[in-house]
Amino acid sequence: MKIIKEALFDVVVEILVALGENPENARIVGDNFCFADSRGITTHGSYLLTPIYKRVKADQLTLPTETNTVIDEGAIFVIDGGDGLGPVAGQKAVDIAVDKASRFGISQVMIRNTNNLGSLAFYTERIAKQGMIGVMSCNAAPAMAPWGGAEPFTGTNPIAIAIFTGKDLLFSADMATSVVARGKIRKAARENKSIPEGWAIDVDGNPTTDPNTALMGTVLPMGGAKGSAIALVVDIVSGILSGAEHAPNIKSFHSPQGKTGIGATLIAIDIKKFIAVDKFTAIMEDYIQNLKSMKKAEFASEIFLPGEIEKNRELESDKSGIILMDAAVDVINHYLDELGSEKRLESKA
Repeated sequence: MKIIKEALFDVVVEILVALGENPENARIVGDNFCFADSRGITTHGSYLLTPIYKRVKADQLTLPTETNTVIDEGAIFVIDGGDGLGPVAGQKAVDIAVDKASRFGISQVMIRNTNNLGSLAFYTERIAKQGMIGVMSCNAAPAMAPWGGAEPFTGTNPIAIAIFTGKDLLFSADMATSVVARGKIRKAARENKSIPEGWAIDVDGNPTTDPNTALMGTVLPMGGAKGSAIALVVDIVSGILSGAEHAPNIKSFHSPQGKTGIGATLIAIDIKKFIAVDKFTAIMEDYIQNLKSMKKAEFASEIFLPGEIEKNRELESDKSGIILMDAAVDVINHYLDELGSEKRLESKA
């Protein structure tokens, strides 16, 4: 089903406000969810209304979201997310990081006591659009075994990096440190589909293609021991250093079993403090051209810049509508019914 982005945004905001969030914060979250859905990353978009709804009903989410300052010293800032909606703390971190980087050249803003942040590229790209480089990471509930292990310890602990290019198309990499984001396994389970071998192992450490078995077991780190090491680094820097929770103590946002305790790190680098912006963008233009014009492998029709495929999907969604599963739309409409709204999310005409 294809949905108009503005219509999706409106119902997300209405649901969040009905659940107790204030309109300003709800619009931030709506932007975040529509960003992910329009890029085809539906595991990080409006699907997250479901765990939000469950947590509110279980009195395990603090709305409206109120953030507080823990540390504000030079280029460093630490935010307490108030156990509220992650994108609210994330957007505040962006605003502070950009301001401090413009003064100090580089800034580091950390978040503690927050919840699922959605797509990290949402934040890093907002920084990059200010003529900067944005780097973000966060930890998550145990879902991945360390290399050689057979039970979950760290989360899939994503990292995102966005770089200003002087063009509409940014360099934007956003990736889990697992072979695949766990949300894709949840999605496969919801749709009764198998998963590729190499994504996960069962509780005994054996390979599995059954998503439900995988969810009881553990996903595998990207690049074996290397990905495992990066996931541990993210947990230490985003969790322990920020004063948030860390492996294996973080709770899953997807089931109301207590505070998640998620932590995040956001770094902004102001390019003009290191090199003239016009010189940097000229080098980047040549760099990207060389990258794209190189000899292609047999399987490749084009060499894409990180984030380019997702950006193309977003542009297509803006024109023809965001693609959501019928079942996902039904869930959103169910929440609208439950909350007494007269609005309905309908297929684009």
